Formats: sequence, structure tokens, C-alpha cells
Amino acid sequence: MARRTPAGAELTRSAPAHWPGLNDRVWVEVQMPDSFGGETIRIPTRIEDAHDGTLVVAAPSFRGDLHVVAPGLPVAVSWAGQRGQSRQDFLIAEVVRRRVPAWDLVPCSDVVVEQRRRYARVPASGSVHLTPVPGDPLAAEVDPQDPVEEPAVSARLVDLSEGGSALSVPAGTWLRLGRLARLSFDLEGFPVHQEGQVVRSLTSLEADRLEVVVAFAEPVAAADRLRRYVMQTQIRQRRGGDR
Repeated sequence: MARRTPAGAELTRSAPAHWPGLNDRVWVEVQMPDSFGGETIRIPTRIEDAHDGTLVVAAPSFRGDLHVVAPGLPVAVSWAGQRGQSRQDFLIAEVVRRRVPAWDLVPCSDVVVEQRRRYARVPASGSVHLTPVPGDPLAAEVDPQDPVEEPAVSARLVDLSEGGSALSVPAGTWLRLGRLARLSFDLEGFPVHQEGQVVRSLTSLEADRLEVVVAFAEPVAAADRLRRYVMQTQIRQRRGGDR
């Protein structure tokens, strides 16, 4: 089947090595028109195929999709990869009504990888309690006849910033790239509860552990307290000659 390219689309050479793989979970962002509220919606879906510079995703369903989705609609796709959180802008080239409805997407920007944090980070210590976030699209499917909940994970803080944290976690847990997690920890006597997404996963010097980076989801309820902690830690580091 020939694929149609929307008129006026300025296509760029794709970087398939940086794209997610078959069946990988991704997030699709769509700007809704004013008649449907005008907000940007973010919906989970998965990769169906990638060929000839075209990325194919399973068509996510949402309120108004039958009226909004059409060739030429700009969308953004984001995913977690080994290099960090990746994002790329696309245009819908074709809406295919197969057994599994799909969107054929053509890139109109380069892949952007957020490897560096937007916020200053400082060393931190202490224990962290991590639990799964209900509705996480990357969670294992639960057998309704024999539901088994994913267990909480005990981790250690490595560093901390206003926008996220690096954690030392045991190897072999459900914490992997793209997973959503709820962090609970104590920050100088104040309890912090914050949801986020695992955007990096690195090997650790300890053979039985991994280091994962969790980007906090907006809004960050404890942002002011986290910012104050980072600033005070930086001041102590400078006074102690640790720059």
C-alpha cells in the first residue's frame, strides 16, 4: 500500500537506531483543537512497525479521536532509552484501519535526547520506598483469576534534585526503563511522596544492584523543599571545599 505524505511536510532523515523497537511502549502527545478543550493529551501506546523512515504505532483511543485524527496531524512521540528520555515530532501520514488500527508517522524533527538534568543535583542518602503506579502501561498484565501485585522496592538515594533522583536499586525488580513509580522518602524530617518515570538505567559498581534515574512528574508537590535542600547542600559543599 502506498503511503501518503501530507502536503507541506518537511521530512528529515530518520535515525532508526535511536527509535524504540517492535512492541516497545511509547507515549504519544496530541494537541487537541479548541472545540475539544485545547489541551495537550498524552496517551500510552506501542510500536507496531518501523520501515522506510516511517514509524507505525497502534492507534490510541481517546475522546474525540475519530474527529481529530487525520493525515497531517502533528504528534510527538516520547520514549525511554539507554541514552535518556527521547522525543521526536512526527506528522500522521496515514491512518490505517487494520485488525489493529495504526498510525503511520513520518518524522519532521530530529530525535532529542534529554541526557542532562534541567536542575542542579546534589549527593543524597537515605532509604526510598518505591511502589508501582496504577495504570502504568508498562506494567505486566495481571491475571484476573490470580492477581499478583508487583512488590514494593526498597532503594537508596544517590543524588537528588528538584526534578528527579538517582537511586540504587536491587537488580531484577520491576523497575526498568519507562516504568512509572511512586517514591516515598524522608527529606530532613519531612515526608516526600512523588510519582515519576524511570528514564535511565545504569550498571552499578555493586554486582547485585542497578542505578536508575527517576524524572519526577509535574507538578512536584515538594519542589520548594527540594530546591531549598539542594541550595543548602551546595552551600555546605562550598564551605567544605567540595566543589
